[in-house]
Amino acid sequence: MQNETTVTQEKQQQAVVIGAGIAGLLAARVLAEYYEQVLVVERDALPVEPQPRAGTPQSHHLHRLLPRGKMILEHLFPGFLDGLLEHGAFSLEHTKSLLIAKDGRTALSAPNATGKDASCSRALLEWEIRQRVQALAGVRFLSHQDVVGLIASPDRKCITGICAREHGQLAERTTIAANLIVDASGRSSKLPHWLQELGYQLPEDEQVHSAIGYSTRYYQFPVDAHREWSTVLKPFAQSDGVAFSLLENHTCAVIIGNLGGHYPPTDAVAFEQRLAAAIGSYLPALLQDAQPLGDPRGYRIPVCVRHHFEQMEAWPTGLLVMGDALCNFDPIYGQGMSVAAIEAETLARCLHEQQSHPQSGFERHVLQRMQEAIAPAWWLSSVSDLNTPGVNYTGPSPLRGVRLIQLYLDLYLKNGPVHDRELIQKGMQGQTYMLKNFLMNGLLISPREVINARVLATLLAVEEASVEQQLLVELLHAYPGSFEVILDEIIPDFSRSFEGLQAFTQEEFLAPLR
Repeated sequence: MQNETTVTQEKQQQAVVIGAGIAGLLAARVLAEYYEQVLVVERDALPVEPQPRAGTPQSHHLHRLLPRGKMILEHLFPGFLDGLLEHGAFSLEHTKSLLIAKDGRTALSAPNATGKDASCSRALLEWEIRQRVQALAGVRFLSHQDVVGLIASPDRKCITGICAREHGQLAERTTIAANLIVDASGRSSKLPHWLQELGYQLPEDEQVHSAIGYSTRYYQFPVDAHREWSTVLKPFAQSDGVAFSLLENHTCAVIIGNLGGHYPPTDAVAFEQRLAAAIGSYLPALLQDAQPLGDPRGYRIPVCVRHHFEQMEAWPTGLLVMGDALCNFDPIYGQGMSVAAIEAETLARCLHEQQSHPQSGFERHVLQRMQEAIAPAWWLSSVSDLNTPGVNYTGPSPLRGVRLIQLYLDLYLKNGPVHDRELIQKGMQGQTYMLKNFLMNGLLISPREVINARVLATLLAVEEASVEQQLLVELLHAYPGSFEVILDEIIPDFSRSFEGLQAFTQEEFLAPLR
């Protein structure tokens, strides 16, 4: 049921959310507990059925939720995964994933150790969330509207509303008053421009100039087809990265991605050739009996940006920002939607604290907490991208030790499974290297739990020397001091990034491994 409105009213205790994407929907869900009215203003006409929309051009491409994102969504919307499965999402229970090495020659296959889980398109995921948000008391949607500016108090220290107009129209504008504005309008956010129009000075942002390109093609399987792997990942190296995922309605999506301006093709023949070159012998098992659903479609992102509004000398009250409008990522790592969920969880925690113990500077405090919460995701994706020729960083805080960290992680993925066999034999499934890597990339544990001196010593102790070992040892010799000292210098302090993370049991990850 569509819960939309075409009239606006000035009400006390109203929050306005700009954008009805994932971040905007999650913001509305949280705000509904603290505001009498929540108005979500969206440029698109919202579809009645799951389908990509113009305002999210990336929605055609493969999306995935990381484990932490799924946990948060299930907390915000109890029964969320059941809802996806009821609407045709692919069940990941009793399935396996395949991680192909960067050279495309070797791979590690493992059960999906996540208990109940679902895989689906971005369109179905967003639709399921939107249905639940639209059902909340006090939440309204105003669609087909462009937000064209902020309304400020005479001294410009407080944002009191927004200006909007019918999408595609240039004449009439509508003023919508609110106690709080949340900009969740994505990469195309106009917030920096609006703030400068109001006289605010913006701090330098961080940018990773990745020149990302990826192409996605969908395939249809026979209803009775059985696939060995539900998910396949091949990381970037000096060649293409590949992701494969089974989706709803007996379909799958295959995405080819690359960095540094090496854009994958959108021509069908060239796409299939490039896919075969990337994953070679694994391709027949993935797409046997599959029929293409149209030609591949491409998408390009020149730069990923992390804004630091929390560093501004002055920040107006009544204004927040989250999602891609605050920080956006290389999509191949699947972090964006999960980071939006983390930000929503952070907002909920801050609103609860503010309600119990009101403090001045609430909005700046929220922005600071969000920066702490998203730091691991930004660091992990940036370290990976910056290891690629042609990718560079601009900003106030250049990442250090990128080559060292990447060699460490390469060695970890190569030698970790060797140690895992021994750990599993001892019944220590919860301590395996691959599980720790899964939890780190799922934003459930700090990178420091994977990258540390104790683990390094174990990795280097493998008898058969490797190129990665030799390079890592040589590189370590170029740094003064112990590895603990080196880590303190090159890895950020993530101690506050996981505060408030709901305690989770590893049993759900381990059960399929036993």
